[in-house]
Amino acid sequence: MKGQITLVSAQKKKSGFVALLSRQATALGYVLRVVLPVILRTGRRPVIFSRRTGLGDIVCSIGPARELMKRHPSATFIYNCHPDFAAVPQVAGVAHRITSLEAIGLVGHWYRFLLGGFYHFAHGDDAPGQVAREPMVAEFCRQFGLPVTERHALLAASPAAVARVDRLLAEKKLAVENLILLHPGPSWTVKEWPLEQWTQLVAALRARGFTNIAQLGVARYMNFGKVAVEIIPGAVSLVDALSVEECIAIIARARLLVGIDSGLLHLAAATRTPAVGLWGLTAPQFFYAPEIRKNFVVSRVDCQGCYHRRPRVDWVTGCPHDIQCMKTLPVDEVLAGCLKQLAAAPAK
Repeated sequence: MKGQITLVSAQKKKSGFVALLSRQATALGYVLRVVLPVILRTGRRPVIFSRRTGLGDIVCSIGPARELMKRHPSATFIYNCHPDFAAVPQVAGVAHRITSLEAIGLVGHWYRFLLGGFYHFAHGDDAPGQVAREPMVAEFCRQFGLPVTERHALLAASPAAVARVDRLLAEKKLAVENLILLHPGPSWTVKEWPLEQWTQLVAALRARGFTNIAQLGVARYMNFGKVAVEIIPGAVSLVDALSVEECIAIIARARLLVGIDSGLLHLAAATRTPAVGLWGLTAPQFFYAPEIRKNFVVSRVDCQGCYHRRPRVDWVTGCPHDIQCMKTLPVDEVLAGCLKQLAAAPAK
């Protein structure tokens, strides 16, 4: 038995060593393919920005990235992110090139001498044993000694993307005036609001004359692959109909976005579109400025915000409380938030 344990331990060490060598080789390949050609072409070392997680995190990094660009005039800027969200740094103008290397940290560590700057935007909830303490935008600013703000930087889609969205709205017989967008997911199940509640919300809005309602989303989630998406009765489906840049365009055209904690909610903040966010396991004070989150609806269960606690509840594989945080979010409270925002926001 002891010999078997020793053999297994040796195999694990060998496997780990092989994986490390593979990552190092991948990082070196990145330097040869991406970094060195920039140096040879421009005579200057490139600057890398890095945030390879969700859409909303990348949106939060745009303002700090724009400030950091001022430190490196005439540099070539590379943004390393998940390929699904490459449009955000492109639209924001913070990158000449987009890459998606998972081992980008090795490039920043071992090949720092070849870079004009390496800025990985780290969030408090990323590290084991730590928690977020302020909105993500502020945290990204503070870690690099930038002027601290909690507000999302402005994003605007290209005229071509706006024109494509306008054509799609016409095809779907959706008017720009009083356009209400819904984003129920898909996401982690623990973030989603039940379809029954969405259905009740749409019915209540339509009963009050707000009939220009569309549902956003994709039938694929970066963590799960292809997923089934239920269409909310009374809403026009735009699921899988829009690129990321077109999402920026249509959200900017909308009068209101109602959605779960997601990247599209961050796009609403970045386009200054009124929004009602629905919150359970995560907490909006770690992502949004007060003026943005004041009309969000946050669960009142005792375990609300479990994502930000240590030790973290095992919400990825299953909530021990049957996701009561989202299942008990009252429709009338969400409706009240919507009506308040609609009354305050002029029709577009």
